Amino acid sequence: MSDKLKIDVALANLEAGKFSFRTVDAVKGHISRLESDLVHRLHANALADFKRQELTNWRQEGELRKLNATIYALLRANMLTEKAYEGTTSLVIKMAEYFQVSRKFAGASFGRAMAILKSGKLKSQAADATSWIHALLKETLPTKDALERMTPYVSKAVGYLEIFKKYAGAYLEKASAYLSTLHKTAA
Repeated sequence: MSDKLKIDVALANLEAGKFSFRTVDAVKGHISRLESDLVHRLHANALADFKRQELTNWRQEGELRKLNATIYALLRANMLTEKAYEGTTSLVIKMAEYFQVSRKFAGASFGRAMAILKSGKLKSQAADATSWIHALLKETLPTKDALERMTPYVSKAVGYLEIFKKYAGAYLEKASAYLSTLHKTAA
């Protein structure tokens, strides 16, 4: 007899008030088969849900790794840019001091030349102008003493410019390389 027929007969016997151990065994067997079937279905559904969740977690971890790498590259580029900025700032401050000294010497000569140009004394003939410019240059050129005082400042300024080029160029190269790499990996 098939299981369906057995359970139908057992249920009909119970309704009729007939009670036997075979009827109880048929009902118990039917219930245990239903429980087993239900457990297998629930287990299969739980495994499928678990695998979907695991796949989702794996994808999110991959995205997180990519974002962390991008953040690290940006932080590194930012650090290199800040180092370049700090290096250039200190050099620019030192250069400003030397420019102040050189402006002191050049400002007086430029002021005299502008005053002479505004006064209209240059309207004479070309020969007079040439001799006048020669005299003006002799008058406004720094003296040997002034040139000697300017020489250490100029040599230090040239040295600082070389250092500035070296460090700023290196840091800017590194920062641009990291940004370039970051741009390539993001694309």
